[in-house]
Amino acid sequence: MAAILHLNDKNQVLNYLNACHCFGRSPTNVDSVINAQEVSRIHAVVEWSNNQWLIRDLSNNGTWVNKQKLVKDSPFKLTVGDEIFFASGESHGVVIQDLSPPQNMLLPVEQIGGQTPLSPILLSDGNLLPSEETPEIALFYVPSKDQWYKEFLVDTDGSAYPVENSDLLFFNNQKWQLKLIPLTDNTVLMAKPKLSVEQIKYRFNLSLDEENTELTITTDDEKFSLSNKAHHYLTLSLARHRDEDARLGIDADNQGWRLPETLTKELGCDITLFNTHVCRAKQQFRDILDGACDGDELIERKGKKIRFAGVFYRIYKGSELIVNRGQDKVSLTVLHG
Repeated sequence: MAAILHLNDKNQVLNYLNACHCFGRSPTNVDSVINAQEVSRIHAVVEWSNNQWLIRDLSNNGTWVNKQKLVKDSPFKLTVGDEIFFASGESHGVVIQDLSPPQNMLLPVEQIGGQTPLSPILLSDGNLLPSEETPEIALFYVPSKDQWYKEFLVDTDGSAYPVENSDLLFFNNQKWQLKLIPLTDNTVLMAKPKLSVEQIKYRFNLSLDEENTELTITTDDEKFSLSNKAHHYLTLSLARHRDEDARLGIDADNQGWRLPETLTKELGCDITLFNTHVCRAKQQFRDILDGACDGDELIERKGKKIRFAGVFYRIYKGSELIVNRGQDKVSLTVLHG
């Protein structure tokens, strides 16, 4: 992510640029405010375009890059080390410290304790924070809704809350600000059509000792074989509960719903690890299907309860087909153990 440093205060922390970043004295219309009468309300804009960072002067009193006055409203390509001055003189200037492409990130705010400044956290579409090893919050992007969400992993209801650019998050005794880049129109147009639950079929291969679980997901057009992961066993356990209810004649809308407290006792884990596995399962599902689902097509929640959302699923234990819901028996790869 591109970053600048104010020339009159080089001890100040870096200021990270938005994909379209305005400078000026209007506190409501710009990203970086310059409190000076000679600076225009919207003085200049730095923007990411065609894989490069450009600056345009929009002012009455001019913008300079390395003592060269810019032609008004004419894009000028920036390089690392460039010094930018707004209006006359050198009182209001910044230096370009970094010109990496725009990146979704979390910026530290009001650092608590310690003297070493914290670095920004670069975000993928699915994040366990502060780390995979000690997660407190899940922060993830759902392409079909063009929306970011946060989920507190200690909550038993597993609710996901929408978040927006500049929202604050608190974890690991530290406050962070969310900095998001907007999707381009082209990215939105390239989004895949939404998959329905009937278009997704599941096959679980469980070893005899139940130590290893593999999952194969098939759609109308694609097939994905997912290697052994801890969260596959959690998903399989939810599928077993749904099958139990189906055998009892419970209608499809009410099959499989269980309280997380019941499931954590059954699986021998705490609620944080349980929710972490749920987040990992949903994120893997979103990733392999390239945003064609929200992850709730695998696991869904209602109130405080959770269930496996699949309609068509098979479970093999070793060579034995032990669950077959809505699918014909097909060739299989046996997991031993």
